[in-house]
Amino acid sequence: MDGPTHNSISATLRLFGIAAIAILIAGCQSLPAAGPATRAPLQMIRSGELTLPDACEASGSVVVAYTVYEDGQTGNIDVPAAPKCLQQALTQWVASFRYSPQTTQVPATMEWLLVEAKKGS
Repeated sequence: MDGPTHNSISATLRLFGIAAIAILIAGCQSLPAAGPATRAPLQMIRSGELTLPDACEASGSVVVAYTVYEDGQTGNIDVPAAPKCLQQALTQWVASFRYSPQTTQVPATMEWLLVEAKKGS
């Protein structure tokens, strides 16, 4: 018999199978790592009212940084330089915010901006 023997065909198929498995393994290892899971946007469920004392003189804008915890409550509230009465009012207000539950702590900010208008305008 001049053709290939059963053993040589079997050896060739085994080599082909091993090569195919090696290529698959190499391909799996070269896949890009999964990026961070995209999180849903924060959804506020409720908040209290912002109440400024009558004697509180505030103007301009103030950016407040805070953390939304997994249970939707806020904390780690940072109100930058502003009149003390405004700092206290903004801290109490942001502490009243409630968000939908989160999978991890989420840093957040909000900007308070004083807008004044005459009644009836």
